[in-house]
Amino acid sequence: MEIYGLYTVHKNEKNADGFSYPVHSHSSHEILIVTKGNCGIVIGDTEYELGKNDAALVFENEEHGLLIHEAPFEFFAVQFMPKICKNAELDALLSSLAGSFKGKNGAVLTIENAVCPTVVSCMRRICDERSDTDTDMYFTYIRAILYELCHNAVRKTGVASGHGNKKNGGTELLNSVIDYIGENLNMISDLSFIESVFHYSNSHVNRLFRDTLGISVWQYITAKKLDLAYNLIAEGYSIKTASSRCGFGDYSVFYRSFVRHFNIPPSAVKRRRAERL
Repeated sequence: MEIYGLYTVHKNEKNADGFSYPVHSHSSHEILIVTKGNCGIVIGDTEYELGKNDAALVFENEEHGLLIHEAPFEFFAVQFMPKICKNAELDALLSSLAGSFKGKNGAVLTIENAVCPTVVSCMRRICDERSDTDTDMYFTYIRAILYELCHNAVRKTGVASGHGNKKNGGTELLNSVIDYIGENLNMISDLSFIESVFHYSNSHVNRLFRDTLGISVWQYITAKKLDLAYNLIAEGYSIKTASSRCGFGDYSVFYRSFVRHFNIPPSAVKRRRAERL
């Protein structure tokens, strides 16, 4: 589910064959909680084993990837941008976790048995209950989860990793394309760069993106552009300047895409900034 700056995933699979999320990064924080099975998560240059009742908090722009080791498995994940819902308590919880794990790769923890059902219940509601209007509900659950991670969870240790899951040729290609997109985002207007730069067909790379990330290359590019535009508007740039700097040649396309992605118009971001000043 994707709504209002939140992106959620609930995976409950009987077979782990070939299932992975290659190393990537995004401009939002992510909470992942495992309820069944066993998986490995790489954050930065450290790899952790995650099992039942384990959680990972990946901070914005941290490289991370996931590989399932044991099935059946189930996990819940939510990506969120705290600036969409400015809240002193949420900010304090994030700051506390970030401070505790300063200089480390992400926050990886085991949740205490007594509170784990509550945390899982909150994650289930975020991922499985859709409300296009009651967005405060999602952040209420996120605050509850972060509180328990701060106060009722124990840090796990990891081992040095060389991003071993990059060895697969398809994963290496996907990571290379993702890196190229990040470095040339505002200059990409179509998918011709795939063949000219990487010498693979668009259909091959699109299939790779859909199989591993669940979206097409162009959907990934558009989401990255919109995230950047949101940040620029929140920093004080005009809406048209943000649209242009993110590579949108047609303002009407930008506007419709922004509303569809965040469920609010760009002017709402500008208005919120003015209210905070």
